Amino acid sequence: MGLFKSFAISLAILLSPNLLAWDSVGHRISTTIALYFISEEIRAELIEILQTHPRYEEDFRDQVPNFIDQSNEFEVTSWLLGQAAFWPDIARGFPQPYRNQYNRPDWHYTDGAWIRGAAQISGDVYVGVSSRPLVAGEPASAIRNSNQVQNVVTAIDYNTRMLLDRSAESADRAIALCWVLHLMGDIHQPLHTGSLFTQSLFERGDQGGNGIETDTGRTLHSEWDRALREAGIDDSIPLILNAVEEISESELTREDSDWTAWMAESREILLSTVYTTEMKDAIATADQSGSRLNQQQLGNTYRAEMQIISRLRLGLAGLRIANFLNRELN
Repeated sequence: MGLFKSFAISLAILLSPNLLAWDSVGHRISTTIALYFISEEIRAELIEILQTHPRYEEDFRDQVPNFIDQSNEFEVTSWLLGQAAFWPDIARGFPQPYRNQYNRPDWHYTDGAWIRGAAQISGDVYVGVSSRPLVAGEPASAIRNSNQVQNVVTAIDYNTRMLLDRSAESADRAIALCWVLHLMGDIHQPLHTGSLFTQSLFERGDQGGNGIETDTGRTLHSEWDRALREAGIDDSIPLILNAVEEISESELTREDSDWTAWMAESREILLSTVYTTEMKDAIATADQSGSRLNQQQLGNTYRAEMQIISRLRLGLAGLRIANFLNRELN
C-alpha cells in the first residue's frame, strides 16, 4: 500500500467522531500530517524516543485500540504519536501525585501582552478600556530549565532544546517530544495567544474566550477547539489534505522554525476575526450596564470562516512540525 493511501486511511481511522473530542482530533491531525512529510528513519527515531516515556505502557501501548492494524507500521506510528501529541491534555486528568508531576497548565497559552521576535503586536482585544503595557519576553537562549517556562513560546523553547539534546535523560526527551508535538499545534489556535479585556466584566481578561458563552452553551474557546468536529470529521479530512497540498515542499523547506511568527499569525486572526464587532458591542453594553453577558450568536457565516481557518492552521501546524523534525533530527 502506498504511503499516501496509508496516510489517508490512518486519518480516517484515527478521527472517528465517536472516539475522540476535537482537541484530540486536532492534535492527531497535525501530527499525522507531519508524519506524511518526514522520512521513515525519523518516524522510527520518534517511536524509539517515545518508548522511553515513563508512562509508555499505561498511557500509550496499553491504550492502542483494537481496530488499529498492528501489522501496518505507519498506522501504529500514527496512533502512538497522535497519542503523544494529545498526552499533555491527558495529564490534566491524572490523579495525584502524577498530575503535579506532569501537568503544566501555563504551558498551553501565552499572555496577550507578552511579545518577542516576530510577535511584536499584543494579542489582546480591549473593549472600553486602555491597553496594557507590552511585556518583552526573554530570548529563547535564556530558557535553560522548566522553572523558567511561563507560556507556550518559552515552553516550545525548552522542550525543543530537551528533545534535541541527545545527552539528556531518555525519559525527559520522551516527555519533551509529547510537548513539542502538542505545543506546536496549540500555538496555531488563535485563542491560545491572547484575551479580551473590559473595565469590569473581563477586568483580568476572558481567558482566551473561556469567559464568553455562545448560543450552543459552550465557550468561544471551545467553539474554536471543536470547529472541525461540528463540521463533520469525514468532510474535514479531504479539505485539510487539499489545503496542505497547496503548500509546496520547497516553501516548507525555506521557512524557518520560528514559533514567534506562528504566534503572530494566530494573533492577527484573533484581532481580526475571532471577536466580531457585534460580539464586542454586546460585551461593551453588558460591561457598562453591569448586566450579565448574554450567549453570543455565532451564525453560519462565522462558523464557516472558523472552519476554514481551523483547517489551514492545522495543516500549517503539521507541515511546520515536519519541517522542524526534518531539519533538527537529521
